[in-house]
Amino acid sequence: MTPPSTTLQPRQSDVLVTIVEDYIATAAPVGSRTVARKSGLRLSAASMRNTMADLTEMGYLAQPHTSAGRIPTTEAFRFYLNTTLRPARLPDDSKRSIDDHLSHAGLELTDILAQASRLLSHFSHQVSLVVAPSKEEARWREIDFALVKPGLVLAVLILDGGVVQNKLVGAPGDLTADDLRAFANYLNAHYAGLTLVQARTRILAECREAGERLQDLYRRALLLAQDTFEPDAGREVFVDGASNLLAHSEFGSVERMRELLRLLEERSRLLDLLDRAIAERGVKVVLGDEADIEDLKECSIISSPYGSSGTAQGAVGVIGPLRMNYAALVPLVDHIARTLTERIRARY
Repeated sequence: MTPPSTTLQPRQSDVLVTIVEDYIATAAPVGSRTVARKSGLRLSAASMRNTMADLTEMGYLAQPHTSAGRIPTTEAFRFYLNTTLRPARLPDDSKRSIDDHLSHAGLELTDILAQASRLLSHFSHQVSLVVAPSKEEARWREIDFALVKPGLVLAVLILDGGVVQNKLVGAPGDLTADDLRAFANYLNAHYAGLTLVQARTRILAECREAGERLQDLYRRALLLAQDTFEPDAGREVFVDGASNLLAHSEFGSVERMRELLRLLEERSRLLDLLDRAIAERGVKVVLGDEADIEDLKECSIISSPYGSSGTAQGAVGVIGPLRMNYAALVPLVDHIARTLTERIRARY
């Protein structure tokens, strides 16, 4: 089989697009009669069959059974996305519902992201994924300390994008509330704006080198900050709508369903997928074999980054069959990512 090429004759392109769109709608192999009826091309039955045979030879179509019609391959969907897809307009009532639910999701970032995942699953009828920001790359905005009781301090570190880290820290019993305010003022003046990785590295270095060159107050502040930081335990991934897989004939076998559910339980592989979206701007569509994950061979992922201050911090996306309604889902994923970005900017 020759490698697929995006250079097709107009007739071949019309036939291929007709097959892709019919397959998206029906999930059934498409026969030459259906193509002739829906494409509007005035071709003889023999010419239509020859065109479909050529597209099969070129790698754009597959024939699951000798007597059946053709189904589009991953290459056919990529051609369709690159040359033909025209995203639909997201309905105004859907926009209002998404905006309203996210605006009332609460103040905690995790609550907002969990709501975004539920909304994405509900409106897409697919499996939704929302990846929380990484604390490691988020920038220090402010730290504060509260004296819980002698010898015990609550440290609250606020990072850009609404990421908050709370930790109870042991401290000398003679520390006062005034000491803690001085600690916070000193640390914020010196480390605000750094990523958590940069701040942790610098604080550890200064703790080692402090010796007598720093006043005791600031040396104790550094030690308290050092105890506050903890390595990123891993980003949260919010997954909703696994039951939506049951509605797709492609996932009808028990073994196929088991493979996909196993994938959804493996956070590291989901993060690898969506990290690609975080690294790029705009909506990204990864089809089947392009994901380099065997369990996603017959699936696609539509994803988009979100974030504040012009920096991507996380990603939202949907996983579904290759024949997803891209015209409807691309603007949905894009709108939820943009709305998340706006909410984070407004609140944090």
